[in-house]
Formats: sequence, structure tokens, C-alpha cells
Amino acid sequence: MSNNDFKAGDKVIIDPMYATKALEGRVFEVVRRLKVNYSLKPVDGVGRGVTAPPAALMPAPAELLAKPIVTFAPLTAGSTVRVTARNIDPTTLFVVLSNGSKVKIAKLGSEDGLYWTVRRPVLEKVTIDLTAGAASAQVVTV
Repeated sequence: MSNNDFKAGDKVIIDPMYATKALEGRVFEVVRRLKVNYSLKPVDGVGRGVTAPPAALMPAPAELLAKPIVTFAPLTAGSTVRVTARNIDPTTLFVVLSNGSKVKIAKLGSEDGLYWTVRRPVLEKVTIDLTAGAASAQVVTV
């Protein structure tokens, strides 16, 4: 049994011996101590929270804390996004179907029922100005 004792706000990582590939090297913040486990939330804001036993936790190393943590704007179902991967046309827009550590997206305006599961860091949130869109639509129809 580990004697790791953490309090709310402490930054921790999951021991590489216990961590899955998706959790390896990620920094978590302790939310609270449950009866047996700790409730954790990811510092980068991507994905859901995790519950882990004290034996599986280690204090976050200084080199991980020294790196700037990139936080992402939250995505909700229906958000419009652009994929920043090299093989995707940057003018193609997608809509978010579901959100988590991986995001399901579908091509905006597509009716074929296909969707893709992608990692959150390759998505860029897009806001569409409806008034400018209406003005450009009016210009095209005149």
C-alpha cells in the first residue's frame, strides 16, 4: 500500500505501471479524496475525470509542470470545427457529434451518415458570423 497522501489542488500523474496509453504522461489535479480513491480531473481540460487509488498516483514531476499546458476551448455537440491535420482541406468544416477525450465529428452538410473519431488537439473551433453570411448570400443572389 502506498503512503501517497494528496490534497485537493495537488498535481499528480498516474504511475506508468498502471497508466493506460491514453493516460500516460498526462497531468491531473486532485479534486477530492473519496473513501478509498482520489477523484482527478485533467489539467489540460481534455476528456473526463478519472478515479484512481493512491498506490497508482505519483506527484507530477517538475519537468512536466514546467511545460506550458495547452488548454482547449470546450466543445459541445453542434459546435463547428476545422481539422488541422495535413491531409484534410482547411476549408472543410465539420460539426461535433460527441465530445470526450476523443471527439466524433461529421462533415457539415453531409447526409451520408459517416463520422470520424479524432483527438481533440487536431480540432480548431470555428465561429460563423451569420450576419456576414447573410450579407454574402445577398450579394451572390443579386
